[in-house]
Order: sequence, then C-alpha cells, then structure tokens
Amino acid sequence: LYFSKHPWIGLGIILLVSAIAGSQIDKLEVRISANEMLVQNNQEQEYYRQVRSLFGDEQISLLYLASDNLLARDKLEALKRSIAHLKKQPFVERVESLFSVPWVKTVDGYLDKKPYLDPDKLPDSPEQAQHILDEARKNPFLRNVLLSPDKDVMAVAIVLKKADVDNPAWNDETITNSLNGIAASLKPFYATSFSVGFPQVRTEIAERIRTEQMHLFPLAVAALLIALFLLLRQLIDILLPIMTAGFSILWTFGFMGATDIPINVVTSIIPILLIIVGSTEDIHLLSEFRHGQKSGLDAPASLKHMSRRMGGIVLLTFITTYLGFLSVGLSRIEVLWQFGLVASTGLALNFLATIILIPSVLSLAGKWQLDGKSRMYSGKSYLLAKRYWEWLWRHRLSIVIVFLVWTLVAIIGIPRIHINHNAIDSLGKDSEVRQKIELINQNLAGLESLSIIVDSGIEDTFLKVRYLEELEQIQKYIREKGWSESSTSFADYLSLLNGAFQELDEPMMPESDDIITELMIFLNHDDVKAYITQDYSHARILVRHSIESSEKLQAVIEDLQQFIDHNLDAGLEARITGDSVLTLSATNAMIRGQLQSIALLLVIIVLIIGVLFTELKVGLLAALPNFFPVIVMFGFMGYMEIPLNIGTTMAAAIAIGIAVDDTLHFMLRYNRELKARKNHNIAMEHSIYGEALPVVSTSIALIAGFLVFTQASFEPIVQFGALGALVIATALVADFVITPLAVSSLRLVTIWDVLSLRLRKNVLEKSALFKNLKPWQIRQFILSGRMVEYAKGDFVFRRSEVSTELFVLLTGKVDVCLPDQEGSCNLLEQFYPGDVFGDVALFANIPRKTDAVAVEHSTVLVLTREGIERTMRHRPLISARIFANLTADLSRRMIKLISKQQLKSRSGNPKKGGKS
Repeated sequence: LYFSKHPWIGLGIILLVSAIAGSQIDKLEVRISANEMLVQNNQEQEYYRQVRSLFGDEQISLLYLASDNLLARDKLEALKRSIAHLKKQPFVERVESLFSVPWVKTVDGYLDKKPYLDPDKLPDSPEQAQHILDEARKNPFLRNVLLSPDKDVMAVAIVLKKADVDNPAWNDETITNSLNGIAASLKPFYATSFSVGFPQVRTEIAERIRTEQMHLFPLAVAALLIALFLLLRQLIDILLPIMTAGFSILWTFGFMGATDIPINVVTSIIPILLIIVGSTEDIHLLSEFRHGQKSGLDAPASLKHMSRRMGGIVLLTFITTYLGFLSVGLSRIEVLWQFGLVASTGLALNFLATIILIPSVLSLAGKWQLDGKSRMYSGKSYLLAKRYWEWLWRHRLSIVIVFLVWTLVAIIGIPRIHINHNAIDSLGKDSEVRQKIELINQNLAGLESLSIIVDSGIEDTFLKVRYLEELEQIQKYIREKGWSESSTSFADYLSLLNGAFQELDEPMMPESDDIITELMIFLNHDDVKAYITQDYSHARILVRHSIESSEKLQAVIEDLQQFIDHNLDAGLEARITGDSVLTLSATNAMIRGQLQSIALLLVIIVLIIGVLFTELKVGLLAALPNFFPVIVMFGFMGYMEIPLNIGTTMAAAIAIGIAVDDTLHFMLRYNRELKARKNHNIAMEHSIYGEALPVVSTSIALIAGFLVFTQASFEPIVQFGALGALVIATALVADFVITPLAVSSLRLVTIWDVLSLRLRKNVLEKSALFKNLKPWQIRQFILSGRMVEYAKGDFVFRRSEVSTELFVLLTGKVDVCLPDQEGSCNLLEQFYPGDVFGDVALFANIPRKTDAVAVEHSTVLVLTREGIERTMRHRPLISARIFANLTADLSRRMIKLISKQQLKSRSGNPKKGGKS
C-alpha cells in the first residue's frame, strides 16, 4: 500500500539497491572445488588429513598413451621431450613414468635401481623394448597403474603441487590447457593421446556452467514469457514478473560477489530458479489486481483490493518457499550450504522486489485499459468451475480410491531407488572428459582410490614378516573379490627388492625377518614414504579402482571392513579412508540430510497451516496435496531407475516449498468465500473459479521453467528439472482434486480472523451461552456467525418466518412479543446485551410464533444452524459446552415464562369469595 501511494520512492529504492549490487558483481567467479562436495568438519575428513600428513597428499593427472610398439624409438624421443616440458611447468611436483620408476634388479652381484627406460640409452630393437615391457608389467607399482598388462597402453603420472588459489598459474583451467597442449603434441606418434584428471573434470564443469548459463537463461525467460502471454494476455502483466526476476538475480549476484560465494555446479541454477519461482507470487498479485478491475474498481481501489486480499497470503507463501530453499542448506556439505543460503536469500530479495516494484508500476501504469482478450473471469468460467465442483463432489469416493491406488503404486516403486553420486556424474554421457575417464577405467586401474591404514602403535612392526603377511592377506582378498586391478603396499616393495636380491623371476615376499633386515640396507625411505611411516608403525595399502556406483562402493567398503575386523591380527587396527570414502560419506550425508529436510519441511508446513487455521488437523489435511507429489516423485525415480544424487534430492524439498503456495492460496480463498457466502458449496465454486487462473498460470510457468533444466548437460541437473516439473504437475492435480475435497470437510478459521475479531468482552463473558468458555474458544465459535446492525423499530425476525438462525444480543435492547388479532403485540420478554433469543424455532424446526423488534439501535450476532452443525463436527468440546449452556438457558427461560403466565393468570382470575 505504501509503494502504491509513493511509486517513485519504490522505483528509487529499486535503482539504488541495483547500483549497490552491480558494484559487487565483478567479484563473482565460477569456481569448482573438490572439497565443496565433501562433508565439512567431520571425523572422516579430519582422519584423512592426518593420513595425508603421514603419507603425503598427491593430486595426480594422467597422460594416457595408446599405440602399437609403445616403446618405438621415435615415440620415446617424443615422450622424453614432453616429460622434460612437463617438469618445467610451475604446477608440477614431479613426473612418474618408465623413465623414472626404478627397475630393481641385480647386475654383476650388485643391486641396480636404474629406471626401466634410460633417457640416454633407448631400446635399440623391438625385442629389447618388449623385454622391458614384460619386466615392467611384473612390477605391481606399474601394472594397471602406468602400464596395461595385456594392451598397448601406458600412462605418465603427473603429480601436481598443492593448489595455490592466489597463483593463477596453478588454477584448474591453466593446468588443463597446459596438459592438453602437451598431450596434443604427442598425437602424431600415438594412436590415442590425452591428459585427464580431476582438474580437467572441474574445468569442463566450469566451462559448461558458463555455456549453459548463456543457453538456458534465455530459454527460461522465453518459457515464462510464453506461459504469461497465453494465460494473462496483458503487456504489463507479462513484463513485471520478468522485471522482478531480473532485479532479484542482479541483487543475488551482488550478494554472492560480496560474500565470496562462487558460481558452481549447484548455485549456477539459482538465476533460472529465481525466474521460475519468482514469477509465482507476481502472477497471484496481478491476477487479484485485474480481478478488482473486472469488478469495476479503478486502479487505486484495485491496488488497495490487491494489497488487502493478497498481502498476508504472499507473505505466508514466501515463508514456506523460503523454508523449502533454506532446508537444502541444512546439510554440512559446502556446496549445498551455499545453495541453500544463496537461493533463500535470492528468494527474499525477489519478495522485496515484488512488493516494491509491482505496486509502484501498477500505480503508474495500472490504469491503462485491459486489452479485453482475457476470458478467465467470465460467466462461462464460473459455470465451468461450478460444474467441475459438482462432478468432483459427486465422484469423490471413486476419486479418493484412484488417488489411494496411485499412491500405493508409487510406494511400491520407492524401494527400487538406488544411490549414485560421483563427480563424473555431473558430466553428460557425451562429455569428452567422461569418455577419457572411461578409457582409463577400462585399460588401467582407474582414477579413484582408497587407502587402508594399518596401525600397530609400535615401532618397526612392519619390518617383520608376520605383519607384512597381514597386509598381503588384505590385498589378496581384494584381488579375489575383483574390486581392483591395483592394490599396492610396503609388502609389494619388499617383495620386489627381495626378488631382485635373490635374482628371482618374480617378486617374492622375504621368508624371514633376518632377510628383511638385510634388505633394509638397500632401501631408501623416500621411495616408500607413500606406503610406510618412518618408524614403520603405520602401513598404507593404496587401492586404485574404477567403481562409479555409490551403492557398490558402499557394499565393497562394508565387506572389506568386515573382513579386516574378523581376520586382522588383534594387535593391529585398520581403517579405510581416502577421497572415495569421503565422497561416499558426503553422499550418505547429503541423502540423509535432504530426506530430513523434506520431513522437517513437511512438519513445518503442517505447523504453519495448523497455527494459521487454529487447528493441527487442518495442517495435516493441507499437507496431503503436498506429501502426495513427493511420494509420486520417489516412486517414479524407483521405476525409472533415477538415482538419488545431489540434483534429485534437492528437487523434492524445493518443489514442496513451491507447491504449498497454491494450497495456501486455495485454503485462504475458501476461508474468505465461506465467510462471505455462508454456504460451503457456493464458497468452493467461487474458490475454484477465483484460483483457477493464478494457480494454473503459476504451475504452467513453473513446469515450463523446470523443464528448461532438462536441456542441461549435467545429468543431476537434468534429473532435477524433470523431477521438479513432475512434482509441480502432480501438485497442480492434487490442488484441484485433493485440496477441495479435504478443505470442504473443514471449517476454516484463520488466526487473523480470531485475532482481528472485535468482541464486547464484558457482554460475551456474562452471556449464558458462553458460560465456562475461554475467550479463545468464544472467538472460534462466533466466527461461524455474522454481525448484523438493527436500527430502532427494525424487526430481527417476524412471526411465521421459517428461520434457521439463533441470535445473541451484543448491544441495544430487543423485545419479543406475541401479535394478537387486533394487531397489537403482547410483550413476552425483553432481551439485553449477552442474552440469547430465537433458539426455540431453530431447534424445533417450525415457523416462528413471535416477533422480535429492536427497541433501540442494536448489534446482534447471528448464528446459523449450518454454522452450528459445522462447529459440532470440528470442535465437539466447544459445541458440547455451548449446547449445555443453551439447554440450561432455555430451561431457565421456559420456567420464567411459565411462572410469569401463572402470575398473570392469578391476577386476572382472582378466587371468588362466598358463604361456607
């Protein structure tokens, strides 16, 4: 109302906030971090930090090379130049390849540790090259890691320095471009040559985010424009939602820049969400404004009508949607926390833009004539709403059965849902980086890894054969299960050393502790620091794997941990950790957190609606049309084999927060219509008629907007869009089927009705009707009636009227009299404030026998039989007390009336005296 009266102030505020936000946008950046997908500050992550401090922290990218004659001279010369180039890169710690990994063997009685390939003496013949390959494949640190055991594939491991965010030379994009350039220089020599690692994954994600923002943003705007044009057909009404969304996006970007929250794979969808979600309340406001104009009001009166009717509702629906977005951020995963904070803040900014911009612009331009093409508020539309409600009520039993069957079918599908969340899942199947990783998984051990840390707490433990065999036993179990093509440990290195020392064809574990003591003379701890601590009390088994499924990885880790618990020496403790374990932990935390968010959001919705309508059961019934779409969504995921991941878990919480808006709008509309029309069928018809345009408009706009996400290349975002559209579409059906049937059985009284009702406390508390009732209960009961003013001499009711109303006098005085044949009125009783009258005819269901006339200006509370019966159904305790009070009052009055008639009879017919 304020901004409709002062539009230029509103527009000035909009421009000022936009200028402030715009000054922060240059700080906004696209940033993809590995840690942002992990659970923050948990025990798993703290333990992994300790492991990295003990064994080192190596971030590796692979240079993948495939060709016939891998060790041909021309290929090796080119590879040698490339490795030299790699070593000069500022982000490279070291490079591991056949040129650097030692070939441990005995030469002339001495232990030789020269690399498999001597840079100064390359193999002269194919036979020599093949011999080197055969020997290298015996080395467990090379087999399936840098060399395929049965194919012409090898790799160069590029160990990256620890990331330095302040050094632009070390960012993901620079690393990716440099490595891709070096890999490209080898393509003339190798059939396949590429570089791949997690910097490349993050770079592709960042690049796709930039590309898709340019691609999806116009699609979202176009979808909203088309939906608004088809449904509203009014230029200002079409432009205003776009304007509020545009300003809120600008302000949100400014907030992200000021708080150093980056655009990442999740926060990148927020601008499009603001376009989609931000338009919903705009449509409701504009629809109510145009409805006022259609009713004959001018622009200022229509704005007042819009503000009075929609202000509180828009605030409530903003709160529920805000909580839906905020609930996503309850997770301890940084990227979800960022999304929840930014999305909810963006929604709050959109709410501010809406309540400032729409009344300001409508105040200036709302008086423009309508184009007359909208027919949504025509008589024909009302007739359709009437017929629809009659059909719905007539077939309510069949409809309830259909929905119950639908729900049951969905519930059966829920157990089929599986969990799968992996960084690679963010990329589409056509992703070049994903295809490269799949080649690594097929021909080598894979990029993913986990570590098994075995701790004795005693120095030199793992210099004894007995404990080295414990490591071997675990590795053997992993091989037998087929979980990994490469598991390496300190035991493998000692086996290599022992095989060379004893001039064996294959590596072999030392047979005694004495042999190990001799071998230690030739061991340099720097060669094995990734596998054993300096005091030899902690050992590490490094397992490289290609398991992409979160469920399978979970099963593998549980099986492996169970094996260790049952078979490991009692003096040792073992724990599984690593990037894969942290990712799995984050996945479980994310799924658990989002499911908890959905449950919490539903509880909050029930409580909000319960408080709003003063009864918890109203909140429970109102939750049905919002709980139903969630069940359908999860059932659909089960049947369609859509996994739970970062996108799909967000869809339910966000969509519920949005979908509940229409339920609230419908219920509050019905509450107003019921108070105005006093007939629940007519009230429901008008509710359906009044809400059809805004609910259908917002739902179609939301569905179209969510479907825009299906054009993304990130699989979780595609699934998020498809499931979001499914939830909104299902909620639309529920809002026009479940909501009307559920609401029609309720007597809706809002807390605003109760608090805003002006009562004559001194009158009502003394009234016999409300004896022993609390003020709150009195308010709830009398809201089923209406206040009527009567001037002096007005009839409250007349003799012979068939009435179903009961009256409570609030102010003034009323006489009830019995008319006679001469037209005069014999006074039966006078009623004063607090008295009840007219109750005999109400309960006897007969025409009235008396007249009731206001002796002076009077205010009367009129209670109908229908309203009283509804109160009986919904508030039985209050009704029981009311009827007890009515019975007592009626009995008292009847006795008083009989006594009065007896006195009159005696005074009119005195006993005759006479002789005895």
